[in-house]
Amino acid sequence: MVFNGFRLNLLLRLLLLVVGIFVFLLVIYRTDWYIAAFCLLLLVLAQVYGLIHFVERTNRDITSFLEAIRHSDFTQRFATEGANSSYHALYQSFNAVSDAFREIKAEKEVHYRYLLAIVEQVGVGLLSFDEKGEVQLINQVAKELLHVPYLGHIQALENRSPDLLRALRDTGHGEKSLVALQAGQEQQFLTLHATELAMQGKKVRIVTLVNIQQELEEQELQTWQKVIRVLTHEIMNSITPVISLTSTVANLLEQEVILKQAAGAPIDEETLEDMQAGLQTIEKRSAGMLHFVQNYRRLMRLPGSELRPVKVRDLLRNVHTLLQAEAEALRVALRVYLPEGEMEVLADAEQLEQVLINLVKNGVEACQGVAQPRVEVTAHAAEQEKGKVRIDVRDNGPGIEEEVQDKMFIPFYTNKKQGSGIGLSLSKQIMRQHEGNIWVNTQPGGPTVFSLQLKAAPND
Repeated sequence: MVFNGFRLNLLLRLLLLVVGIFVFLLVIYRTDWYIAAFCLLLLVLAQVYGLIHFVERTNRDITSFLEAIRHSDFTQRFATEGANSSYHALYQSFNAVSDAFREIKAEKEVHYRYLLAIVEQVGVGLLSFDEKGEVQLINQVAKELLHVPYLGHIQALENRSPDLLRALRDTGHGEKSLVALQAGQEQQFLTLHATELAMQGKKVRIVTLVNIQQELEEQELQTWQKVIRVLTHEIMNSITPVISLTSTVANLLEQEVILKQAAGAPIDEETLEDMQAGLQTIEKRSAGMLHFVQNYRRLMRLPGSELRPVKVRDLLRNVHTLLQAEAEALRVALRVYLPEGEMEVLADAEQLEQVLINLVKNGVEACQGVAQPRVEVTAHAAEQEKGKVRIDVRDNGPGIEEEVQDKMFIPFYTNKKQGSGIGLSLSKQIMRQHEGNIWVNTQPGGPTVFSLQLKAAPND
């Protein structure tokens, strides 16, 4: 209907223009009516102007409409009342499109405000910024954690904490960072977890910030409580019999030696033997206490790990050479399966060798008394994590009870008669310094597998 009316109006104007031109030429060539010819000329010019204005009006309206859309101005309205019938339906369509866009914009605004409300209610700090560092989104929790009332660019955090700014920029997709942030007289620890997204061709980084200071303090308190319990247990186990024996020896010395010597009576040889046995026991328990303290100092003074590329084949071959004779003496089959190729890990060779020696020795001891005792050491690339190497130490011993598994990595805990309780704890501490992990997979009845996971050395 719109185009039919437009065509009819256009044809009518063209027809009138042609008629006007025809009459104008007829008057010029057939009569001497110059004034009439001049008036007809003015009429023809007016018709040409009206025709041009009529045709360009549509272009003007479409241009105005598109400009309004481009600038997201959906308030512009086209008057349909009193408008030319040729444009009535067109203006109605323009207004309908504007209404649709306005509704979409309003809906997006509602969704955006809804998202902002959710972000503000989350108990985790959220910070989003683009490649240039311009902040797209920051919630109130993040502002409180960073102690800033407003943040337009992450560069503004350089004065607050250069380490924090570096972590925001350098933490990769899916990675985590730990940053210490000074808040007045207090220090707080923030964990940062970064996620990168591509939005409309631009990279946007979303970072979550969590204050773990309270969790660290609680963990530290629990750790100290565990250490204190272990220390108290070991000290009481050593001191109690020493005090008891000291009292017994003192009584024997007073009653059987000093009094008899004063009375001139001979000293019973059995009494002297009892006193000697008591003193020997006191000496043994004191030496045990000294050994315990030395082990504690060893655990607390573990040197830092110097990580370098280490060939796994050479490492396992050294462990096999060192322990083969000891395993054969105990009639335990020690099997070390060397990996194929030049597999390398980032490690401190001496410390990692000590961990493997400790695990293999534990395995050799564990499978004593079983038929065909066997300890196997294997190395392979981790299946679920790229860039990781896993070393397994497996024995066919009786396995480990579930209640023991929860305590076996606690310092000084042991279920062996001659154990110090620091081997596995020391191994776990070494693996942490290697940014690796150690865990056990076992059950009553066996077998038992201790696993080490380390970073693979980068290929040159």
